[in-house]
Amino acid sequence: MNQLKKVGVLDDEQLAIDGLVYQLKKELPEAIVHGSQYPKPFEEWCKNERPELVFLDMEMPSAMGLDVAKRIQPFVGNIVFVTAHSHYSLEAYETAVDYILKPVVANRLRQALDKIADLKPMPVFQEKLVRIPIKGSFRGVQEREIMLLKGQRNYTEVVMTNGESYLVARTLKKFSESLSNRFWRVHKGTIVRSDAVQDIKWGSKPQLTLSNGLVVEAAKTRLNELGLQA
Repeated sequence: MNQLKKVGVLDDEQLAIDGLVYQLKKELPEAIVHGSQYPKPFEEWCKNERPELVFLDMEMPSAMGLDVAKRIQPFVGNIVFVTAHSHYSLEAYETAVDYILKPVVANRLRQALDKIADLKPMPVFQEKLVRIPIKGSFRGVQEREIMLLKGQRNYTEVVMTNGESYLVARTLKKFSESLSNRFWRVHKGTIVRSDAVQDIKWGSKPQLTLSNGLVVEAAKTRLNELGLQA
């Protein structure tokens, strides 16, 4: 279990959180185990901390575990659902690697952790080098250095995290073929780095606020295809 450094727990009941966090710390003494009752702060924690494993309550008053799972999937390793209702199992397996029925017993939790260990969980994002043609030569940049890409016919404007931008003689479609799933196509002519998205303002024309303050228009159908909904 040495590869598990950060583990998250989301449940609307504090008693359930305390119990699972206690068991996890016992099984994974080297790991940081973070518990939360509230989906939004938990999603923010996942985006910032990139846990290798999270446990999600399937049914909470303020959110469904499946919806939370879709939003945090780009930022976490493996997901395990914790539920009192076994009829969720088939749907859960589409998103998660396992599900545990409440109340969580030590043997079942250990079984789930052993399964995760066999999968060698790791954060989704592995740094990838992107080659950008600039002034007759290629410059290699890490994906984390790119904030967004905007298509302009046969050209693409590449906006960097540091504020620099380059107009590159390459179509947006061609660029998209070389990028990892860390990037979202949020509009016909716009691709953003998913972990740079700080906020989504929903409406007939949704707007994304990026970590550098830029506001980007998105298409609702594109966001829905990514599993993002108001």
